Amino acid sequence: MSVFYVWLAVSIYVAIGLAIAWAVRRQLGLGMSEFFLANRTLGGFISALTYSATTYSAFMMVGLAGFTYRGGVGALGFEFTYLCGLFLAVYFAPRFWLVGRKYNYISPAELLADRYQSKAVAVVAAVLALVFLVPYGAAQLMGIGFLVSGISEGAIPVIVGIVLATVLAVAWANIAGMRSVAWTDAMQALIMIVTSVIVLLLVVYLGFGGFGHSSIACRPTSPGSSGCRPKQGCSISRCISVCVFPGPFFVSQTPR
Repeated sequence: MSVFYVWLAVSIYVAIGLAIAWAVRRQLGLGMSEFFLANRTLGGFISALTYSATTYSAFMMVGLAGFTYRGGVGALGFEFTYLCGLFLAVYFAPRFWLVGRKYNYISPAELLADRYQSKAVAVVAAVLALVFLVPYGAAQLMGIGFLVSGISEGAIPVIVGIVLATVLAVAWANIAGMRSVAWTDAMQALIMIVTSVIVLLLVVYLGFGGFGHSSIACRPTSPGSSGCRPKQGCSISRCISVCVFPGPFFVSQTPR
């Protein structure tokens, strides 16, 4: 893709994101709970969209997709572990939310410190969270850098994409705290949903002539094959696009 169109798309995306962030800033009140938790007033729809954008982000769309393509069925281990965590969240998260609202906790570390009457527990919990968030955040930024560099065919260096993503993340988070983060995430989630559906339909109907033809083109060529082997007129990239569908969006972790 032409570098001009890449920068044009990025500029439009940044402009829309900044407009949303500054618009929700008008609702920003005072206090830590307001800045870090949006005063616990985010609705279920926005919460679901921001969680979707967080989950189906670069680490999954780039990292996990590549890991699955390279390693095969073994990648299910990660998905099953993630799923187990979500099952636990379905049970515990509403209780954590209610306790946090009652005692005005801002972070899980505060909850643990109060529950066990130990600041050391809070410090350990906070350090562990930071340790695991560093590689997660790094994977997100690297994924954005690789995507920007890839669609520009190397004209835009990876480091430029990483720096741009870092600046945007810091700026949007500082404009209105959790409110701007949640609403810009919601914008990102809607963009991903709409474009994913459009791309899927284009690939299926323009590349294969319909869902029926795509199923035939990607059917197993032998009893032991995966079912995504290219047949005549079916490239590997096309088969992967049709045969690998994103999973359903997970449920929100709030009582709403």
